[in-house]
Amino acid sequence: MTTRRDRIAEYFKRQYDTKTGSTVDNVESLFSDELVFHLTGDKTMGRPELITLCDLLRRTRHDRTTTVEEFEEDGDDVSFVLYIVGKDPVTGHEVSVGTRTKYRFRDDKVVEVRQENPSQVEQAVRAAGVRL
Repeated sequence: MTTRRDRIAEYFKRQYDTKTGSTVDNVESLFSDELVFHLTGDKTMGRPELITLCDLLRRTRHDRTTTVEEFEEDGDDVSFVLYIVGKDPVTGHEVSVGTRTKYRFRDDKVVEVRQENPSQVEQAVRAAGVRL
């Protein structure tokens, strides 16, 4: 039986390491169409915006690594630390970010995403090579 933590790790591996499957297929396999992804402040994005962002990240940055570690599970919540290391495309400096992320599941799909420190979202995306 595949655990939720296994599904999360497999998603990141397929999406960014092996680039197996399309971004749409990868995102839709894990995230509900009712997804609420909390950004900084009161900003949120849904699954369509997540697909757009993940596709851009996948296509534009080839000099970065993405890893997920330190999983913790509590009922329908699975949290982990997402590490992204890459070069800032503007400055050329290496950027390394680790941010604890919590996925709330309903059955087998993620319906909500939150970061322990939402201000890290912009830095994590920048490490991946995209400006919000």
